[in-house]
Amino acid sequence: MAGRLKQLQPIILRCAHPHSFSTQPEVIQVTPKVSLFDQKVHIKVQGLPSKTKVTLHATTQQEWRRKPVEFKSCSHYVTSDDGDLDLNRDVSVGGTYTGLDPMGPFWSLKPSPAGPQNIRMVVRNGDEPVLYNLSVYLGHLSLRELVATDTQVKPVYTTTVTRLKKSADVRRIPVREGNVRGILFLPPGEGPHPGVIDMFGSAGGLMELRATLLASHGFAVLALPFFKYEDLPAKLEDVTFDYFEEAVSWFSSHSAVKDDGIGVVAVSTGAQFALLMAWMCPQVKTVVFINGPPFYWLYDLCRKDGTLVRKGIKLDLNFAVPTEEGLSIRDCFPHTTDSFIPVWESSAHVLVLQSDDDNQVDPKLADVLYNLYPDDKRHLLEVMHYPGAGHLLEPPYSPHCRYCVNPTFGMDFLWGGNPSDHAVAQEDSWNRILKFLKTHLS
Repeated sequence: MAGRLKQLQPIILRCAHPHSFSTQPEVIQVTPKVSLFDQKVHIKVQGLPSKTKVTLHATTQQEWRRKPVEFKSCSHYVTSDDGDLDLNRDVSVGGTYTGLDPMGPFWSLKPSPAGPQNIRMVVRNGDEPVLYNLSVYLGHLSLRELVATDTQVKPVYTTTVTRLKKSADVRRIPVREGNVRGILFLPPGEGPHPGVIDMFGSAGGLMELRATLLASHGFAVLALPFFKYEDLPAKLEDVTFDYFEEAVSWFSSHSAVKDDGIGVVAVSTGAQFALLMAWMCPQVKTVVFINGPPFYWLYDLCRKDGTLVRKGIKLDLNFAVPTEEGLSIRDCFPHTTDSFIPVWESSAHVLVLQSDDDNQVDPKLADVLYNLYPDDKRHLLEVMHYPGAGHLLEPPYSPHCRYCVNPTFGMDFLWGGNPSDHAVAQEDSWNRILKFLKTHLS
């Protein structure tokens, strides 16, 4: 590798000479330069040598378990006769993604080769933008070559791209109402607005990206943590159903929220609570159920007074599959059809988004749920399968995470999926979520 970099270095240094590039204004053009996280951008580069191999390198720094970490991508192109590069036109022939995809440098980000690999890009505080550094290098370089400390390879062009988690006019309001904790995001205007509760899974804490984007599309959104946040329970087994009932009651009666019913969007462990809320809380009229178990698992769910709400299915780890990347538990739920949450007894509309390479929840369970719906209720349920996608289905252009440590369980979990199919699933599912919520909460 070092020899190859030394061969490239004279070419790069010559091309980076001020006389070669200083006359080119805005040589890396990103339109728009500041954009919402779920918005596509157009990347063009001018002033490069014609018919030349180049690498586009994207980097962002985030925080993982209170430590800074870097996520990186690289894509390989050949410039045009005019020395231009246009990601809307030009195909990546190598790197972290291949093919024609203008957003590839974003969704193909992966942990830096210089750091731990079992981490996930977690976007938390909705007020802070995500900053990406885009750099252009001559030659086709791998991520390892780009981060090598024994080389002086320099980019010929560099720029910064800003991706906003929410529109500037969306308000972020911390919530401490009774026992309810979280963040309320309100779109501009007097309202009332269609209301959505947004929840994540067994990692705990508060994640804001999906909630901020939903608010940017006109919804009043309560980002609702249920453990490992402020004074909420530290353990998942200590969560009681009263908490969700109180959150539904408070949020659905808020003056900024339409009074004809709310929606719930949830993934993984949070999704099982979403089904229970739709089944037991009449205010919930829509649910987006993302890669969740359609039954309650792990612990018995009670109210604070000890009243049993739902018997939990205990994991049978005899069926767990350990891999080099992490643990797969998709076959560890010893369920029967009686275990399923009978959400069909409600009048709620449910959109099921199921990744077919999910290694935490058996994808076939989504079809079992569909078959349990009575014929006269099936119009309330829509099931969408995504081949090649993994468990952590997030807003579009989020990097795919195949495996990482689950902080609650203290071990690496295999989430599954491959980057390109997962990216397709995230973009398609996001558009479906927005359309579904607008249709049933308008």
